[in-house]
Amino acid sequence: VLLHHKMATNRIVLANPVTVTRYELTLTPDLDKFTFGGLLKMFFDVREATPTLRLHARALTFQSISARQGAKETKAASYSIDLKNHVIEITFSEALAPGATVVSIEYTGELNNQLAGFYRCAYTNARGEKKMMATTQFEPLDARRALPCIDEPAEKAVFAVTMVVGEHLTALSNMPETVTTFLGNGLKKVSFMDTPKMSTYLLAFIVGEFDFVQTRTDHGVMMRVYTPPGKAHLGQFALDCGKKSLDFFDEFFGLAYPLPKIDMIAVPEFAMGAMENWGLVTYREVDSLIDPVTASPQQRQRVCTVVAHE
Repeated sequence: VLLHHKMATNRIVLANPVTVTRYELTLTPDLDKFTFGGLLKMFFDVREATPTLRLHARALTFQSISARQGAKETKAASYSIDLKNHVIEITFSEALAPGATVVSIEYTGELNNQLAGFYRCAYTNARGEKKMMATTQFEPLDARRALPCIDEPAEKAVFAVTMVVGEHLTALSNMPETVTTFLGNGLKKVSFMDTPKMSTYLLAFIVGEFDFVQTRTDHGVMMRVYTPPGKAHLGQFALDCGKKSLDFFDEFFGLAYPLPKIDMIAVPEFAMGAMENWGLVTYREVDSLIDPVTASPQQRQRVCTVVAHE
């Protein structure tokens, strides 16, 4: 059943007798074919027995779906997709009993060119060559383009992200990386720390070739500004503004920034001015990269305002 929110008749939310607590996501983006593979484990608390599960999903293709409760594994008997509302309804061969449940989903998707979800973006490297990166924009309703999920702000959960990428590429997500494993065949697997409990729209992951400048705030938070290759010096002003802003807000509110790092990254193709993904803030280049020597006062004020806002 899809429920229409009482305060907005055009807003549809899922009605599941489950609570999601954790996502374990492994993504393998292919920057040549503009596709990605996903392996997802969703951890649920099933509150009452149910034979079906409804998730948000958009432009994804599913290879396998199963659920595990203790030692018992239950396969998906069938699924149907509501294209209008971006909902997949999974029917299991047996009803899921109340209790802890892990749903495993293997799927694929497209690195689209629509500046939404998990999308591709062109940039020019230091040698003047055109290259591709992959980045995300999930607010308001596009996390579902990258992973099946309960894509509603109130349905907060912990996210554990792993990315399999080329050895020469940098992979970023909301949290610092914990371990990198070289797999052979030019690939590496990068795993990241668990996020705090948060909404799907704040999740982010990016892969490409980047330069960066870095500093550490007065309270010990590592801060970096990532740029396309050859443009790191243009990120220094945003870095200075970011450090001063974070230190000011820590003192003003009497609350320490809760994550161990914050990255800011300039994205050449970006629909928004910027996006406050927790720990990995994305920006248009014009709102983050300037030459402080030649920039006008208006440009400096614009970058400072956007950085402080995010």
